[in-house]
Amino acid sequence: LIGTSLSSRWGLLSYLGRINYNYKSKYYFTASFRSDGSSKFAQGKRWGYFPSGALSWRMSAEEFMKKFTFISDAKLRLSYGETGNNRVADFSYLDQITQPNSAGYSYGNGSPSKGAILSAFGNANLKWETTKQVNIGYDLSLFKQRVNVTLDIYRKTTHDLLLQALLPYTTGLSDAYKNVGKMQNQGLEISLSTVNIHRKEFNWSSSFNISFNRNKVLALSENQTSLKSPVGFDQKWNALSPYIALLGQPVGQFYGAIWDGVYQYEDFDKSPQGVYTLKENIPRNGNPTVQPGDIKYKDLDGDGNVNANDFTVIGRGLPKHTGGLSNNFSYKGFDLNVFLQWSYGNDIINANRMLFDGNGKQSRFFNQYASYANRWQPDNPSNTLFRTGGQGPFYYSSRVVEDGSYLRLKTISLGYNFPSRIFQKAQLKSLRIYASAQNIATWTNYSGPDPEVSVRNSTLTPGFDFSAYPRASTLIFGLNLSF
Repeated sequence: LIGTSLSSRWGLLSYLGRINYNYKSKYYFTASFRSDGSSKFAQGKRWGYFPSGALSWRMSAEEFMKKFTFISDAKLRLSYGETGNNRVADFSYLDQITQPNSAGYSYGNGSPSKGAILSAFGNANLKWETTKQVNIGYDLSLFKQRVNVTLDIYRKTTHDLLLQALLPYTTGLSDAYKNVGKMQNQGLEISLSTVNIHRKEFNWSSSFNISFNRNKVLALSENQTSLKSPVGFDQKWNALSPYIALLGQPVGQFYGAIWDGVYQYEDFDKSPQGVYTLKENIPRNGNPTVQPGDIKYKDLDGDGNVNANDFTVIGRGLPKHTGGLSNNFSYKGFDLNVFLQWSYGNDIINANRMLFDGNGKQSRFFNQYASYANRWQPDNPSNTLFRTGGQGPFYYSSRVVEDGSYLRLKTISLGYNFPSRIFQKAQLKSLRIYASAQNIATWTNYSGPDPEVSVRNSTLTPGFDFSAYPRASTLIFGLNLSF
């Protein structure tokens, strides 16, 4: 008899020590040492040790800087630190067995008895995943702090990643937790805040930030040059992996076939009996019975037939940069805030189009996009949308990869503070009314309802859109009272 429990518990114990040193308010030093213990790892592997340190130099306090009267403050920073990650399934260091209904054995041709099967390999060598980061920063304040600039350049390297590494199927299981892989992130972050107008009755200030990040896969599992990631979406595509991580390249890249339009009549020879046969110099899309109006893909290896060997990188899930811009205005008792945000350079897999652009038999059960009216038909030889039932074989392709860049008017907030003298007799200290609107307008080339989407979001599978509910536009009215 095997017991089953749906509850679990784990523990974490940490120690932290820190020292700080300040010399003449010009030179600063801090160092810390952290020790973390987690019950998710086996005895002898439970503790991880993570040092960190930082130096800073307040340049504006030096004598040679005094002549630059327009500089209010200036500081140069340098830091290094390590952090740990223990996020794996509980008791991953132990082998696990289950007793599913489908597992049984018949003794003496009798009724099958339930049995236990191995469901997960344990790994007693699991240890903390570690991230090391170096950061160089500069803080600059000008014109009596009316202009403030912060720059940060960083490089972050993560090694001993806690991943479910692939195993040979001969082991009986497809994967197991291991410390494998190494990944690097590096980039630049810039923030700028300004006081544009400062008057007795009118003020205007702005803040701007932009972030550039590049990542790179430095290592995968033993002797592994690529890692493909599937996405649970629809049974026709579940056996495929729309994402790939390649050594020396970013994670989160889209993987599939390159769309090449639609097969037209001129791609075929027609027999007297009206049978269409694909010409020898035209690559086949993987379907042995390809017909006019079927979807066409590029044959990259030149063997005349498109299959998994022709799959390649067809997009990037991570943006080249992201940012935001906020403006704050005040006039007498009124205040106004306007905030914009953006993302640039990322792509999205619009998986909705794989079902709602005419997906074969299923088109009978789903409403279709308006573009379906312009699908390939004998009297409408479209080169943008295949005929009904002409999508097979079912590949992820560049046809449904779209630019996910956007600029969004995220928030507008308007308020008014009533003069306190009006409510002195009512013993009120303050009264403020306000209205706020969010997700007001979005400018994008993405055809879906919302470009800020990722329904299967992870580092390995960003930017996947299927039936995602768009961010709602909201309008809020409020009243603040203080007695």
